Amino acid sequence: MNKYKVADTVVTMLVILIAAAAVIAGIVFTVQWLSNHEEPEGREYKSVKIYEEDQIPSKLTVKKDRTVAVYFNALVPFSGMDVICSGPEKNRLEITLYSFDTDYATTVAGKKLSDVKFTDFEDGASLAVSFGTMPEGQYLAVFSSDRTAEIYCSYYQSETADNSVVVYDNGDLLLNCVPYMSVIFDRTAENGSYFG
Repeated sequence: MNKYKVADTVVTMLVILIAAAAVIAGIVFTVQWLSNHEEPEGREYKSVKIYEEDQIPSKLTVKKDRTVAVYFNALVPFSGMDVICSGPEKNRLEITLYSFDTDYATTVAGKKLSDVKFTDFEDGASLAVSFGTMPEGQYLAVFSSDRTAEIYCSYYQSETADNSVVVYDNGDLLLNCVPYMSVIFDRTAENGSYFG
């Protein structure tokens, strides 16, 4: 056997062994990290529905000349939300979060905190939106589209519904309306109150 072929074979085997060792070390490190990693203390990600299960859904259409917005006052820091939507084929929906300031018009003229876009979602889809941690406070989530989409809402509130959440239709207050939306809070509220 040629001495160069032997050397090439040895080098190839060494490279394979080193690569295998690196892969195994990476797997071991990942497994150890996952087994030892814990979320920060108090990080429980509590999902709180604004609507009630027995409410009958209706749809508010979002299009070029019509926005829908949801105001809420979060009593606990939150990281995102889920909203139930639908739309025709090739639909598009943009969700923009603002810190609420005085009224609807003042708020949407201000600075955006976060902006997320969705396309081609199915009827009844639950769209998960992540904002990063937002402190407790008053917020406005605005739903807009340059095509068409629909937000699920219910047009009445029972005695147990949370009346601190308000829906705007094109900037006008829409009474007795609740969005099919959940807010993802970063921890469980000590007194059980998430909105106020």
